Amino acid sequence: MEDAVYDYEKGIPAGFYDKVYRQKIGIRYCWHDFKFRTVTALLGRPRRVLDIGCGPGTFIGNYLPGVEALGLDISAAQVDYATRTYGSATHRFSIRSPASLLESGERFDVVTVIELIEHLAPAAAIHLLSEARALLAPDGLLVVTTPNYRSLWPLIELGVNAVSPVTYVEQHINKYCRSLLGEHLAAAGYRDVSISTAVGLAPFAAVLGLGTANALHGLEARLKCLGAGNLLLATARP
Repeated sequence: MEDAVYDYEKGIPAGFYDKVYRQKIGIRYCWHDFKFRTVTALLGRPRRVLDIGCGPGTFIGNYLPGVEALGLDISAAQVDYATRTYGSATHRFSIRSPASLLESGERFDVVTVIELIEHLAPAAAIHLLSEARALLAPDGLLVVTTPNYRSLWPLIELGVNAVSPVTYVEQHINKYCRSLLGEHLAAAGYRDVSISTAVGLAPFAAVLGLGTANALHGLEARLKCLGAGNLLLATARP
């Protein structure tokens, strides 16, 4: 995470994305909710979860009840917000690096890397994925999501950049397709790699109400977005 060039401490207000989520309405809320629900469905019943790039703590705070979880982020402001908003005896947040966890002998049943690696140069992304692998228990699970640049995502990104006070222009420097993500996971030493897509048009149905958006999300999940979802979704073993 240290290799990021964009100033995440100053560029994104503390809690920005969580405040969008906590409105519980609209396209952007549905985007985050459907993404996090999709990831959660893959986790099984882990004892310990590490979320690298946790931001304001939305995923851990809302989707991992009763699970011991640690969120890491390079932004002290986001970690402070996450701790104040979602911190508990079992949900912790820190600016520690993955390397420092390795030095301490930490191991986790699941490591999640949710929409992070697109912010890193390729070599840095592979290095981070390698560190995540070393932090997994022998039978642990890695779950990664990243925008799918062979989908409608580039158009969505243009729209966000046009209307949002926080844009992706300087943030997204590593634009993944399925084959590139597979190459990076292989370079990081993973086995049993599976890559699919998730989150298609369902969030945009929120303009017709959350019920409609949820119904479409359920249909897309059953059809696996016909391989054309706007997020790449990967699982892998160490």
